[in-house]
Amino acid sequence: MSRRRGRAYLFIRWSSGGYSTTRLGDVGWAFENIDTQGKFYCFHYGATDVGAPVNQALAGHRSFWTEKCFDLNELTKAMSAKSQDRPGFDEVKVFPVADANPDAALQLAQRLAEAQVSAPDPLEETRQVLTAYGVKGLIPSRAFSAPFLWYNILPGRSVPIRRLAVHLFELKADAQTEPALSTEEVELAVRKASENVSLVRSVGECFVSRVPTGFLVAINIAVEPQMPVAESRRIADRVAEVVRALNPKIRHFFVQVLPDEKLF
Repeated sequence: MSRRRGRAYLFIRWSSGGYSTTRLGDVGWAFENIDTQGKFYCFHYGATDVGAPVNQALAGHRSFWTEKCFDLNELTKAMSAKSQDRPGFDEVKVFPVADANPDAALQLAQRLAEAQVSAPDPLEETRQVLTAYGVKGLIPSRAFSAPFLWYNILPGRSVPIRRLAVHLFELKADAQTEPALSTEEVELAVRKASENVSLVRSVGECFVSRVPTGFLVAINIAVEPQMPVAESRRIADRVAEVVRALNPKIRHFFVQVLPDEKLF
């Protein structure tokens, strides 16, 4: 079966909606519906809106909405338009997906729209839709109290919605000029470089994710159990310095230092 190459979109509203004075931001989603031959049909987009607990008339209110449009200009207008019911979003991140599954994402969105949810979680519902589409590396959202914190930590460059068309052109140009480099090759290089740093006893889990501008890398390294915290931090800084020097396309790097016996 042919692979579907598509894009998913994550939108952020930095301020709360008009119905809520307590939520710090809100997220929305969109994805391209394409067939196995790469033919584009439409965009599906939506969001979960939740009433503010302080507003008794809207407390517990959940509105999961999903719609579709047929070109990028319509999508930009729909997600940025401001109204009393749907305050517009401000910025967007784009996730290229090499093996997209728009059918699974659309089916999930339809189930969420029909579900009766007493305690909605907009971040988790958005994450589920994008993951069903095929976006990799979306970290669980339940630990984040504010939507903008979750949005900020995810890979990818955030751009104003009005610049979305320009941003997509830039991503396409980058893809055409950059040589292909697999996540497996990046992981192998990162592991070897980290193991060669003095006082690193071993390397544990290494996570590599492709982002629009390059790669996101997270790694666990082991040190002596009795090593002072300040010294372990210096080692972590040295690992980060060495890894970033490997390739300028390693845009985001996170290292966690653990005592040797807790690494595995």
